[in-house]
Amino acid sequence: MSPKHVAIIMDGNRRWAKTKGLSFSEGYKKGVENLYTTLENSIKLNVKYLTVFGFSTENWRRSTNEVSDLMDLFNVFLDEAINKIKKKNVKVRFIGDLSKFTNPTQSKINMLTNISKNNIGLTLTLAVNYGGRFDIVQAVNKIIIKNNTKLSEKKFCKYILNSDIPSPDLLIRTGGQKRLSNFMLWDLAYTELLFLPEMWPEFDFELFKFAINEYNKRIRNYGGSY
Repeated sequence: MSPKHVAIIMDGNRRWAKTKGLSFSEGYKKGVENLYTTLENSIKLNVKYLTVFGFSTENWRRSTNEVSDLMDLFNVFLDEAINKIKKKNVKVRFIGDLSKFTNPTQSKINMLTNISKNNIGLTLTLAVNYGGRFDIVQAVNKIIIKNNTKLSEKKFCKYILNSDIPSPDLLIRTGGQKRLSNFMLWDLAYTELLFLPEMWPEFDFELFKFAINEYNKRIRNYGGSY
């Protein structure tokens, strides 16, 4: 049985490009192509929610040229997605501090969100300029504005950026690193974690099936008894 919600840290684009003698930009382009492929594979595997870590709050620290290339690629992706989404029954949503993007980019984000909001197939969430600590802090700030004084975990969950979708069942991180890198720190509290050595551009249908098979071997008791 497939997990209902799969989250992916798409790591390894630059290292993959280096092994192929390609530029970082070409590695990122291949990574975007693989996102489209993974979206199709998610539908085939009956995954209902797919959340991917596209750009973190820390990624602004990279070189000016690399950040510029990433922003150009993001805008190309948005343009393509706006056209492609009309033929798909996919709902696209974004989480993160979107205010840091240019006005034209924000307009594209809003357009893609609006034209897909009534789709009832797979829900694709793109985490861009996102950080888990930022998510928790912005939730607290919302609570302060509403003058709530007593909190429970259940009440707090209403304010996080993924409050309207279930928490991930499975997190997959490609690229061999074994850390969360500030990704959905609240949401991943009881998520099953799987770290793969393969780079993101190498993540194909067979690896996705392997990840789901590994997930199905695990017993999830959420801290309770077996």
